Amino acid sequence: MKTIKIIFLLLFFFSAKSTYAQVGSAFYEEEPITNVIFVFQNKLADSLLEKNLEQTVKRAFPVFPQTTVRNLLLDAYLNKVRKLEQVADAHYEIIPSPIGGIDITLTVVISDKVQQHNEKSGLLTGGKDFPVMYQDNKSLLTSKFALAEMLYTNNNAWYGRDDTMLNGNPLAKNPSGKGFSGWLEGWASAGLYGITALSTKHNLYLYGGASYLISGSAGRELFTDKTRGYGAFDDAFIGLLGTKEYSGGNRFAYNLSVGRQKFSVGNGFIIKNTASNGDNRAALQLNPRWAADYLGLASVKYNNWLLQFFRLNPDELPAVDSRTKIQGLNLEWGDAYAHQIGFMALGVPQSSFSYYTPTGNVFGRKGLQLFNLRYYSNSLPNIGGLFYKAEVAYERNTNFKMSAFAGYSEIGWNFKNSKKASALKYRYAYFSGDNPNTETYERWDPLLSGGTGEEWVIGANHFKIVQNSNLIVHQLQGNIRPFPKMELVPQFLYMYAAKNNNIGGNPALSYMPQKEYATEINITVKYFSSRHWYWHGHLAYTIPGAGTKNTLGNNTRPWFSAMLFFRYSL
Repeated sequence: MKTIKIIFLLLFFFSAKSTYAQVGSAFYEEEPITNVIFVFQNKLADSLLEKNLEQTVKRAFPVFPQTTVRNLLLDAYLNKVRKLEQVADAHYEIIPSPIGGIDITLTVVISDKVQQHNEKSGLLTGGKDFPVMYQDNKSLLTSKFALAEMLYTNNNAWYGRDDTMLNGNPLAKNPSGKGFSGWLEGWASAGLYGITALSTKHNLYLYGGASYLISGSAGRELFTDKTRGYGAFDDAFIGLLGTKEYSGGNRFAYNLSVGRQKFSVGNGFIIKNTASNGDNRAALQLNPRWAADYLGLASVKYNNWLLQFFRLNPDELPAVDSRTKIQGLNLEWGDAYAHQIGFMALGVPQSSFSYYTPTGNVFGRKGLQLFNLRYYSNSLPNIGGLFYKAEVAYERNTNFKMSAFAGYSEIGWNFKNSKKASALKYRYAYFSGDNPNTETYERWDPLLSGGTGEEWVIGANHFKIVQNSNLIVHQLQGNIRPFPKMELVPQFLYMYAAKNNNIGGNPALSYMPQKEYATEINITVKYFSSRHWYWHGHLAYTIPGAGTKNTLGNNTRPWFSAMLFFRYSL
């Protein structure tokens, strides 16, 4: 019996280790940048001087689309902009883009008089610039603080069949099931981050930081009604950054970093959720932890080309730590806005995670090799129009016969000039299942896929039961902005299995006589109250499909969930 429980945990929790991620990180760290928008206020009368100043600002704030966010660097670049002689003030704002990723808007207030800026400032110099602790022309030391609280309720969680869906799960102690249940969870984090110039002549910088995060849960959640809290360091890293500009306009940059860090590739189809939440760490739905146990990352960028080498050890839950290690390379080319092509190859040199088959054969993740090709075509900023994304991926293993495929195609229209609708898109996604009549193992291993409900958490309720394996999805999504600070995201999802054999997923659905998993309708409401406050809520209604109903003895109920949370960051 003990062995069965361990197998259940490995099957369910590793593939679902960030199952409940419905929001991004507190500081949008490592999120892909879709658009960078510069807004200049109080423009100069001399158009030539104005043009030169705008170019100087853009050189001081070298943030580009199709790269990823590093908040410490954003703050350092902002510090440079603010110290320019004809800049009275400057600030940046980050808001999720309706077509995926985030938009960064830098607003610069120009003055026709030369501004006198203090050489040194910050709280440690007697200033009132909190959260900035210290800054001068070479260095920046800043603090970060964030917290979030959430209320969550379910009606008929697990389709009212928690007795079967959680049977054998040792973590299931008075979980949510038939009827209504609810809980409260929250987290708070604080950290220090700094960057200093080792050589201004060669644009060489040393940076690093660390933060501590406390999380807690109370009430009757999906697995337990146990009240608990947990505290630990979240991220803790150090890095070396260098840049060089050539006379012809070419740019070269390199970035080397090690430590506890968040890491993602593309839009999270393969790698996104590098840390686990829930269980003893609490905050199951808020999903505050994203930093891997260890990430060694070397990035080299030349104009529109980016090459990355990485070695990654995800921060798994102690109860199901498979000691998986992933290493690989990622190559990207992008023209700054409209087009991006990417290729990733990775391998798993170490892991105790297992694959199970109907014949009783047990294979292992160790030796897994993955190859991923992607293409994104985005609409241009402030113009709108067609956007398109597609990825394909193939998995094999050096230790046994394995051939697994996954891919998706996404097409949409960005209504940039419309006040009522921002974007509408359709996505078809496929993750292979295992055919028990062949010697080859074909079930897709989702690795670290995930993110938010608009990325690769497929279904607010459904993803808690079926992760991104042996799955086919039709998804229709709108991003509607009736007001500048409010966004509505309705989704319609129809999900079914690629194969009837579903061993490797939830044990209650190991064999599906019919392939229909579920249909889900949900809506998310986002309110960007200010630069520091963010409010988020959702309603989700999931109807079990014929395959799920039949497998569970035709004794199921639709699953309804509602959630409301706020996040404050400084």
